[in-house]
Amino acid sequence: MADQRQEAISELVTASGIDLTQLDRTLLRASLDVQGTTMDGETVLLDLSSGRYYTLNRLGSVIWEQCMKRQTLSAIHAVLCERFEVDPEQALDDLVALANELIQEGLFQQERR
Repeated sequence: MADQRQEAISELVTASGIDLTQLDRTLLRASLDVQGTTMDGETVLLDLSSGRYYTLNRLGSVIWEQCMKRQTLSAIHAVLCERFEVDPEQALDDLVALANELIQEGLFQQERR
């Protein structure tokens, strides 16, 4: 079982580029051309360089909010577990998946403290 978990973590690190051993030191920063606004629990992001809009659900909106406060991924994970009735592993999977997508779309960049 432990081997399967380690293998799953390794796959996440490879797929996302996010080092899960460094969550307490990793921040997501919005790219300079990205503007966002939150209304009624949903966030709309506009990439000024491409003119594309993106909509984030409640979970994504909390992640956006915490990124704007310059919180680490570890701190964001804790907030997700606190605000939503979700298994901590599922919260981490969702956080990493969305972070990966936002990075791939060029909306966010990783940085280390």
